[in-house]
Amino acid sequence: MPDIIEFPLPASSDDPRWRAYCQLGNEYNNELIGTTEWDETPTDALIQAAAETDHTQRRYLAYVDGEAVGYARALINHVDDPDAAALNVYIHPRHRGRGHGRALAERLVLDTAGLTRFETWPLTPRPVAGQRALTPPNGAGAVPAEHPGVRLAQSYGFALVQIERVSRYDFADPGIDPAVALAGAECVSSDYELHAWEGAADASLQDDLAILKARMATDVPSGERTVVEQVWDAARVRRMDEQILTTGRLFRAVARHRATGRIVALSELVAPRSRPDGLIDQWDTIVLPEHRGHRLGMRVKAANLIAVRDALPEARAIITWNAEENRHMLDVNEALGFRPVLVEASMEAPAPLRRR
Repeated sequence: MPDIIEFPLPASSDDPRWRAYCQLGNEYNNELIGTTEWDETPTDALIQAAAETDHTQRRYLAYVDGEAVGYARALINHVDDPDAAALNVYIHPRHRGRGHGRALAERLVLDTAGLTRFETWPLTPRPVAGQRALTPPNGAGAVPAEHPGVRLAQSYGFALVQIERVSRYDFADPGIDPAVALAGAECVSSDYELHAWEGAADASLQDDLAILKARMATDVPSGERTVVEQVWDAARVRRMDEQILTTGRLFRAVARHRATGRIVALSELVAPRSRPDGLIDQWDTIVLPEHRGHRLGMRVKAANLIAVRDALPEARAIITWNAEENRHMLDVNEALGFRPVLVEASMEAPAPLRRR
């Protein structure tokens, strides 16, 4: 069995355990997408981890003969959901099938005793024809049943509750010129004005952004997931912006309702500052329910694509997540040129966690 070591955040990104942990994380991403576009430097990863204020994370490495062969982590949102943990286990492909993943899982079980609910989110390739697949209760999407992360989760009582589609947008191969998409959306949303910027939100916008961020937790399709309300205010928006900007470039596009002056639609993109050609993460995109039907989702997304394209000519691609049943947002993304590349399985288990 491997030696399992929990380790704290180090003082330096040159710490051997931290570098091994980050290297395994990058190998996980490389395995999924086949390139190094998603890689994060140990320095950036440490800066981000040290800036985190709303979550507590415990990190573990599994060693065999002095080599780090896998990692695990337990993430707790101590602001909104302090009695639940999101768990993740990864074993390098060369070392699978030897019980190392189960050893890490057993350590997580031991160290999270006392919590009441658990989540895990295995990222997997899309299922192919003839491959045995699992579907969630709502029937939207599927995940390969034999994926090691899915099988390990099932062995501890985790049930599949939702599928998230992971899609990629390539700037070199859009579905439509985003300027054309933006113009088309503007024709049916004249009661709203668009604002787009890079960087932290002005104080005058933070209260409205807090409302939109809170609604992201409750308004998006959730399948059979446990929905937990999040408490957002201007201070939390400021904290989030400060954390992102330690290593990233933050782009936002919003729609303001002319009659009320309120921000009612939002789209966010975060690009790695140290890697202009690295994968860009799509964060939240949301339109308040009472303002839907005016193509505001398309408008803010297209505007943000233009902003990033102009600011980062080296940018290659964006990665985004959507609930497989969120047909409206998938339609917007597909029209813009987002194409499915991966699947994320949302799985949950009640306490106590134990091997089945």
